[in-house]
Amino acid sequence: MSAFYKTIHTAYGLARMAQAEAAGVPIVLAEIAVGDGNGNPVFPTESMTQLVRERFRAPVNRVYQDPANPLRFTAELVIPADVGGITLREIGIFDTDGSLFVVGNLPDTYKPTGLDGAYADTVVRTEFFVANVDVVTLQIDPSVAVATHTWILNNITPGWLLPGGNTFQILRKRSNADGDVEWHDPDVANIFVDTIEETQTLAAGQTIVDLAVVNTLGLAVYIDGIRLRADQWTADPLDAAKLTLATAYPAGTKFVGAQNEPAGNLPEPLQRSKNLADVLDRPLARQNIDVFSRAETRQMAPPGLVAFFARSAAPTGWLKANGAAISRTAYAELFAAIGTTFGIGDGASTFNLPDMRGEFVRGWDDGRGIDAERALGSWQPDEFKAHAHGTKFDNRNGIDGDAFYKGGRYWADGSAGFDTNPAGGAETRPRNRALLACIKW
Repeated sequence: MSAFYKTIHTAYGLARMAQAEAAGVPIVLAEIAVGDGNGNPVFPTESMTQLVRERFRAPVNRVYQDPANPLRFTAELVIPADVGGITLREIGIFDTDGSLFVVGNLPDTYKPTGLDGAYADTVVRTEFFVANVDVVTLQIDPSVAVATHTWILNNITPGWLLPGGNTFQILRKRSNADGDVEWHDPDVANIFVDTIEETQTLAAGQTIVDLAVVNTLGLAVYIDGIRLRADQWTADPLDAAKLTLATAYPAGTKFVGAQNEPAGNLPEPLQRSKNLADVLDRPLARQNIDVFSRAETRQMAPPGLVAFFARSAAPTGWLKANGAAISRTAYAELFAAIGTTFGIGDGASTFNLPDMRGEFVRGWDDGRGIDAERALGSWQPDEFKAHAHGTKFDNRNGIDGDAFYKGGRYWADGSAGFDTNPAGGAETRPRNRALLACIKW
């Protein structure tokens, strides 16, 4: 039988994804384990709930998305150099509930130890697909993450090492202390202008010219040695290498395009007619002037804010306030804000959201004394305030104080009480409208 290796979702994993999509609470992948299959090849099935024989387990180093396919994810496990002496044949990914989410088999791979000459960590990656990218939370726990060589190459870039600064600024020492540097506008600068000329021979009736090389800003156009004005040619709005002459010239006319010429036609930055559409780096520009984007402003709310929405699904950055248990790690800011006020979850890795379904909101008394001795977030059942209903008797004889006969006995006028007939529904409520309660995380 030829070797066939695959990664599949377990029955639990499939059910968990459906639940996550319906509830709007993403899955957090917590751990990855590898095993040796008890010395035999492993053929993963949906019914599996654990590995055949687990040999090593550790927190997920990272889970990341495939840039070419957003539905494809890779989970990464780092096995330290001092762990080994095992043959890797199986792998499993577990969520924060400790349940097997994804299981797969591996080619027989022996993991050596230091005694075998091993001197580096081993990185094991497994891939899986989901139907909806919102069901998986991407995160790196800095307390357990190990930077692999590939990660360093992709992330430790000049932009990460030397952030900030503006175009044409220089990085200079501010003092003799190590690392004490600042971005600064140069006081003195030597400017070298390298003009790049390209000569073409025009054909009869030709008005469109394609340049072979375009690598600078600014262009001066010459026809038979005479420089054209800016209104005598037009740059293509999409193709930087193309321009259109305002008129055609005889066949054999020499065209010269001079790039980076001091007298060249260089577009002005931030033209008024562009209405800021020509800002090169909008996020950096907003950062420099300390303003938020439209998308950031729409999501601006502190963790723990409860709001009501006229929609059936929670918006981005919010969770349904439905009492669900969610990860303390994935939603660390919300956990810091509300803690276990609305439930301890599993007591270790999760906590509960407030359950606002079908409930009215009452302001916390907070020492005022109207609704005293209640804790923040506590639930209160419905209740009628104690009261009485008066009853007036019919004095049939028309004489005050006369007794009358009712219910098998005589009553003095006004001395008896009777229950009124019941009326109303199953609860006491004001007029209201049903909206979706959500909490900011």
